[in-house]
Amino acid sequence: MNAYQRFLDFFSMQNKERLDGLSESYFTDMTHEEREMAFDYLLKLVEKGGTEESVHGLFRADRNRAGESIKRLMAMGVLNGDAQIAAAWNLSRIENDESLIQIFIRFMADPDERLREKAAYYVPASKLTPELKSCLQAMIRVETEQLARIHAVDKLLECYGVSEESVGKKEYLSIYRNLHNEDLRTKENAFKQLEKLST
Repeated sequence: MNAYQRFLDFFSMQNKERLDGLSESYFTDMTHEEREMAFDYLLKLVEKGGTEESVHGLFRADRNRAGESIKRLMAMGVLNGDAQIAAAWNLSRIENDESLIQIFIRFMADPDERLREKAAYYVPASKLTPELKSCLQAMIRVETEQLARIHAVDKLLECYGVSEESVGKKEYLSIYRNLHNEDLRTKENAFKQLEKLST
């Protein structure tokens, strides 16, 4: 079986491998021509609205071509929510465009919990703007879905560079638990603690 056929077969899978996603391994053994065919196949999917999976695949097939195509489709407003988040994440890895942060911020307040989860998970930790900080804090204060809150807490800690290694296990666990605490005052104190650590 050639690499392109294996790639096509991926889309008819229903097993664990499908859940693992369209990894780099699907493209590694492709010829240049096969990569172009895979790119065109994925681009057609993305042009119909796309998914997180198809957008990631597009960038794995050809990162340079993907960037231009995705920016065009974003400007046209044709991408589905999870495709927009994946597009913003991939673009943020190859260019320094501050406006991409707004996409994550918008979806962190989306009524769809799945999109809130993905936005908090994918937003780049290296770009902690005041607006992003406020958005993550707001999620931590009011988010009722556990996975979305976990991603918001993890991302805020990453933005501040706080880990077991950087502050010690005891202090890290204290801050982490306080950010997940149901008591709002406890959460606010954890936010203040993070600010102190950053100064």
